[in-house]
Amino acid sequence: MEINSFFLDLVPYLIPLLMIGVGTDLDIESFKNLITNSKSSIVGLLIQVTLLPIVGIVTSLFIDNQPVAIGIIVIMCAPGGHISSMYSSLMKGNVALTTSLTIVTQLIAFATIPFWLNVASIFNDKVGVQVKIDSTELLIELLYLVLIPVIIGMVIKYYFPEKATNSQPNIKKVFTVVTLILAIGVPIELNDVLVDIFKSSFIFVVLNLLTIFMGINLVSRISKISDEDRKGIIAEGTLQNFPIAAAVASLLGLNIITIVALSYFLISSILVGFYAVYKSKS
Repeated sequence: MEINSFFLDLVPYLIPLLMIGVGTDLDIESFKNLITNSKSSIVGLLIQVTLLPIVGIVTSLFIDNQPVAIGIIVIMCAPGGHISSMYSSLMKGNVALTTSLTIVTQLIAFATIPFWLNVASIFNDKVGVQVKIDSTELLIELLYLVLIPVIIGMVIKYYFPEKATNSQPNIKKVFTVVTLILAIGVPIELNDVLVDIFKSSFIFVVLNLLTIFMGINLVSRISKISDEDRKGIIAEGTLQNFPIAAAVASLLGLNIITIVALSYFLISSILVGFYAVYKSKS
């Protein structure tokens, strides 16, 4: 399904700018948090780069609608969302762990996303037919779109640390505004399409969230990580990165996937938001 959208056409230009902002927020402390909290870090990373994509692939097998099936896989392969740290704080989780996981999973996204899309194409014919995946090309484009801009941001942070630190509040505001523009502009512009996809994907988003929630709790008990770390990983694992999913959709030339990713983002943000507020009061 071909979809023309002014707002969706902006995505390839906005993502690198946002990733530069991510890079300016990177410092050695982010990686120290992962090293000093190694067990929880390993659990969180494994959940992000293995459990979530597998849940997405399995879920897609039960979806007849091709765009929704592919969109679910793409959004589940996209690493942690930026609002996860806010939700982690509400849940009284380990915010430092959540933030560190978001950063690291974004840095390795250029490799993990092509890998899981190829795995998905093996197990799900819908993906193999609809999405022609050139792993090398997708990997290179994600390098330019995600990793290189992050490195540029890190270089800026290294040479101009004070300016980079002072710019963080504004960068986060810009990220929030951009996300809101897409989250509001796309539904207005493509109301009929989004409503249909929202309806057809809602139950699958809910099932995904429940599966991930139960999976994280099970793994957390087995690995015996702290309750604070468990909550941080829940915030990270249940909220995916819409901008990166939108970037992948743009690279694949399938704007419909962006609509599905946006629908997933909105539904999960609302549901997990209610849970976070509930936990904040308990």
